[in-house]
Amino acid sequence: MKKNIKIIVFALLIIGSSISCEDYLETDSNSTFTEETAFSNLDFATKAVFGIYGNITSYYMYTYHLGLFYKCDTDIELSLSEDNGSNRSLAHYAGTEGSTGLDRVWNLMYQTIERANICIDNLPQSPIWEGEYSDEAHRLYGEAVTLRALLYYELVNLWGDVPFKVKSTQDGDDYYLPKTDRDLIYEHLIQDLADVEEYVPWMTVTGTAERVNRAFVKGLRARMALSYAGYSLRNTSFETRRGRYWEDYYKIANEECREIMESGKHTLNPDFENIFKTIHAYSQDLTYKEVLFEVPYGRTYSGRVAYSIGMKHRSNDTKYGKAAAEICVAPNYFYSFNRNDIRRDVSVALFDYNNSKNVGKQYLLPYNKADYYKPTKWRRSWIDPALGGGASKVSYTGVNWPLMRYADVILMFAESENEMNGPTPAAKSALSLVRQRAFSEGDWATDVVNYVDSVSTNKESFFNAIVDERAWEFGGEMLRKYDLVRWNLLGTKLDEMQEDCQKLINGDPKYAHVPTYIYWKYLDDNETIEILNPDYEMPSSVSVEGYTKSSWIPKMSDSHKSTYTYRMSIAAHGYDRTKNNHLYPIHSDVLSASNGMLTNDQIP
Repeated sequence: MKKNIKIIVFALLIIGSSISCEDYLETDSNSTFTEETAFSNLDFATKAVFGIYGNITSYYMYTYHLGLFYKCDTDIELSLSEDNGSNRSLAHYAGTEGSTGLDRVWNLMYQTIERANICIDNLPQSPIWEGEYSDEAHRLYGEAVTLRALLYYELVNLWGDVPFKVKSTQDGDDYYLPKTDRDLIYEHLIQDLADVEEYVPWMTVTGTAERVNRAFVKGLRARMALSYAGYSLRNTSFETRRGRYWEDYYKIANEECREIMESGKHTLNPDFENIFKTIHAYSQDLTYKEVLFEVPYGRTYSGRVAYSIGMKHRSNDTKYGKAAAEICVAPNYFYSFNRNDIRRDVSVALFDYNNSKNVGKQYLLPYNKADYYKPTKWRRSWIDPALGGGASKVSYTGVNWPLMRYADVILMFAESENEMNGPTPAAKSALSLVRQRAFSEGDWATDVVNYVDSVSTNKESFFNAIVDERAWEFGGEMLRKYDLVRWNLLGTKLDEMQEDCQKLINGDPKYAHVPTYIYWKYLDDNETIEILNPDYEMPSSVSVEGYTKSSWIPKMSDSHKSTYTYRMSIAAHGYDRTKNNHLYPIHSDVLSASNGMLTNDQIP
């Protein structure tokens, strides 16, 4: 697929030089180009804005650090590796001021914000703002405003109150900025997004999900409004509370989602698996347009989707290659699904890949391993054309990362509608729409109509159903942590996950549907396995012709249970339920460079 955005660093443009931890708010350039020159024509201006996109594809942004480990550990996505002073510690809420990578993520975010600010300051003053290229110039402006809002959204979720700068750096500026209250940041940016909605065309015009479009502007505005309306740990006081005008911001979220839905520009892809297979094929769904925006990567040189996150490929076979699969899934997640839910076997599988005569081949997971369950919406075996492996050991897959889907818009609408008015017919209809895709039509009476009616008896019951539905819909897409934080459910759901994992291995009646033995076989391709009974018991004396009988979780020995318990205890071990310490420390180098303006007053 021809990429719409070339991931290039445009060094000749004044869009922010490399920023060190000593001067993250200061930029300096030796470029012979001036900002006036850089925005003198549409081509240069486009490259300047594409420089913002280029930064978000970097290793420390959505490719690896920010996109994965900073959004663990939850009741779904986990890192089960020991602390290492870097990603793993940060995933476990155990980071310190010296944790490796904290400074790089912080600095890169502010460098990218500076790139956006330069574009935002200069485009309205440029020759292309009016006349022949005005529509394109306004679109570029809207993209820059949206990407800046996205970056501040991430900063606030990670660090709480942060320095807030919406003008590009000029000579004589004070580089030592204090923190701004996150409510003020959200209020400013949510208004910014409203101001540029009309500047950015719908995807029906742009023809791509790799650039910001109007639905993503509106969807991001809704997402930020819900975060504002929700809960978070506050600096200095350490109270966990909502934004000051939280009720008004539920209305904003509701209106934005309603307008996207009523526009008719996007719909659900009827095939849940196809959403992710399309992405793995370096293609985009321009029929249904379910993915509103995806981070654009390049095959073999950026993006680690299906390598760092996804199904594990243990050996570097020549057909598919190796996949480290560093993000795990809580093993109870598979068994939380209704057995008829189509999303289950896409989102988490009971097998992975191992080497068999140097060709990729599936294998049933070991029954006694807690850390083998992976978020399998991402699979190296789905990459088309296949990357292969051998000596190359390609880790940069180029598979794009979706930041928002239309299903998210529907469920945000259902959630905001319920918060404002309770489980109205509109809220029920939205929840039903997502569930209809998740079940075969023959199951709709039971698993859609009856289910939605049963959870719509009151506001609390419907809210709990939204919490569950977002888990089943978005598992492995790294949305869960921010959801749990804004719902003030992070500690509750972490505890439930740990308790359910223990129930799973100890034969609790809640998991009576987990089989003692699993029957499985290879299909005719001698690569793919079929599991006969993933979620129901068969008599132990039964022998099924053509199937291999393997022990499953209830057969785990006491010693294996002990190992399992330890491995699961690594997840979120630094999280203190009494403190709700979900925010990260600012790195010591950033603190030193702030001239005393910054402290870690968000760490209780």
